[in-house]
Amino acid sequence: MMARLVKTNEAVVAPANVFTFFVLTFAWSWSFWLIGPLLRTQAPVAATTLALVGGFGPSLAAVALVAYQGGRGGLRRWLHRCLQWHFTWRWMALAFFFPVVLMGLAAAAHVALGGTLPPSPAAGHVLLAAANFFLVFLVGGPLGEEFGWRGYALPTLQRRWGWRIASLVLGVAWTLWHLPLFFTAGTVQSHLPMVLYALSAIASSVLFAWLFNRTQGSVLPVLVLHTAVNAWSLVIPVMVLPDGSNLRPFQLVVGILVFVALLMLRQSAGSEINSAINR
Repeated sequence: MMARLVKTNEAVVAPANVFTFFVLTFAWSWSFWLIGPLLRTQAPVAATTLALVGGFGPSLAAVALVAYQGGRGGLRRWLHRCLQWHFTWRWMALAFFFPVVLMGLAAAAHVALGGTLPPSPAAGHVLLAAANFFLVFLVGGPLGEEFGWRGYALPTLQRRWGWRIASLVLGVAWTLWHLPLFFTAGTVQSHLPMVLYALSAIASSVLFAWLFNRTQGSVLPVLVLHTAVNAWSLVIPVMVLPDGSNLRPFQLVVGILVFVALLMLRQSAGSEINSAINR
């Protein structure tokens, strides 16, 4: 199935400004993420707040650059494209339930191979787990990231290199952006193998780019997918635990994810990708 390349007005998003976007994104996030741990002992609330604020680097950088380059009109047009919903709603269902299938298959394979799974963190807390989806959307990554990665950077990168290479490049940048979190106690990344995380981020970037283009450049489905990935991982126990146990389920998740991403890249290889949007 061929993805359609999404384009935006070059007056609003130019290649040189994508570099500026990366600089602003990394500077904002890394500054907060490096300062936060220094305050953890004396001011834990402030440290947590800084960590959360740092996660909004990509979206804030995108909004700032679009407003600076295009003014209110440019910002309004960009947000209209990012939030447009003129696509089949099956894509929203796919975005929400794909992580369930992915993690479910990994969990089933782990058990079939003789492994055991730890209790689900959501066991006995169904309402809390449901509310957690909304919390993850707000401060768990999607809202703070996707308007930047997919809404701003991806359209210009894929105009230059095509969606396949653009998604891989963005996946590498996405991985590097998380780097300080690997050295911060208490984060999900702090007890994950870095190579496995990099593979999962790059493969996820391919899936996110594919979904973004299939839905005419809307950020809404990738917001749902990002939320679902982060939230369902707190329901289905396939993540590595802080003591390093439960590694194989996560390895299986990454393996399946990479396999799906490779299928998407292969199906699109050699295809002529047409523009779906030129606003």
